[in-house]
Amino acid sequence: MALPPESEELRREVREFLDQHLAGTSPVDRCRTWFGFDPQFSRKLGERGWIGMTWPKRYGGHERPASDRYVVIEEMLAAGAPVAAHWIADRQSGPLLLEYGTDTARDMLLPGIAKGEIFLCIGMSEPQAGSDLAAIRTSAVRGDGGWIVNGSKLWTTGVMEAHHMIALVRTSLPARRATTG
Repeated sequence: MALPPESEELRREVREFLDQHLAGTSPVDRCRTWFGFDPQFSRKLGERGWIGMTWPKRYGGHERPASDRYVVIEEMLAAGAPVAAHWIADRQSGPLLLEYGTDTARDMLLPGIAKGEIFLCIGMSEPQAGSDLAAIRTSAVRGDGGWIVNGSKLWTTGVMEAHHMIALVRTSLPARRATTG
């Protein structure tokens, strides 16, 4: 697939940025790209508009084409850039909030994510369930002013550095599954 000329120009810009900001980074650290946590690096990406690239401007995004986002991600991973601080928020949580979040949640979180200042994690895995999302038991019921969550999560990537977590919980009992036999 041929990318638009603007995306190829962006590729050159990203490579120059990475050459400058990753100079002297050891090969071992570059191999940790997805787990390389560097808040200052994420803030520099946010200043350049390289987080939340396709999101609406209202939420701190830049309304750029998906091809630009593809170029930035491809170059970051190829160079071994430390993307862990902003990765989950930019790649998963932000789009989820755009699609299903409340206006309050969008206004509170998305601009900070796009600036590389707010980091998120996703709470999925649980004791006795592992990563089998159909088996999660953590529940949430509406309470005064919000939700009451009962249960626990484990093995949550980035939880020690995250400002917020999007947790997968049950808000109703699962439907009985039909058995075959």
